[in-house]
Amino acid sequence: MKREKRIIAFDIETSPLPRERIIELAGDFDENSVKTGNLGLEKAMEKIAKAKENFIEDKVDRGALSAEYGFVVAIGIKEGDEERLLFGSEEEMLPKFWTMVLNDYCEGDALWVGFNSNNFDLPFLLRRSLIAGVKVPKEVIPVTRYWSQNFWKDLMEIWQAGDFKATISLDRMCKAFGIEGKNGSGKYFWKLLEDEPDRAEEYLQNDIRITYKLAKKVLNCIL
Repeated sequence: MKREKRIIAFDIETSPLPRERIIELAGDFDENSVKTGNLGLEKAMEKIAKAKENFIEDKVDRGALSAEYGFVVAIGIKEGDEERLLFGSEEEMLPKFWTMVLNDYCEGDALWVGFNSNNFDLPFLLRRSLIAGVKVPKEVIPVTRYWSQNFWKDLMEIWQAGDFKATISLDRMCKAFGIEGKNGSGKYFWKLLEDEPDRAEEYLQNDIRITYKLAKKVLNCIL
């Protein structure tokens, strides 16, 4: 009889880099990119100034979504009743993450499961590892444009069934399967982690718990 594979749910939380660093990385704003048309000099200058402000503010606001302007602040991992939450610097967390991943890959009996993980979590983790100088096991990263479906499972991709316009949130997908949804928004997780670390921990715990429950239901139908 074929042995049932272990399911490991994972999720990451990210933060924008310090504003000064984002400004440094963003480089100079191209004033020529702003179309001023027939505006007078004063209004044209106002429009350019506003566009320049938005240029930086957009990168700061969306920094946590970009490995160029953001970094990993937490990683949650769950298998069965065991939960592991990693906090600290990337130099501390990322090696631990990749070591766990490689061990399970070599064992050959595990599936690492996330939500939108092939498009966000995994690329973010890989890019930040490269930036931080953290060694990444070549066995578990793509040799083409795709992450291995024999080891990594993305619940959103399974839901999409090839229709990549059919996006859904983790909260909505869980509720569709009769699972309790999220207990907040992760948009400003980094700030919550600074101000209320206990609540931040509860948020991450909930995310990996509902991801794990959803993975058990979904993968039970297709494996």
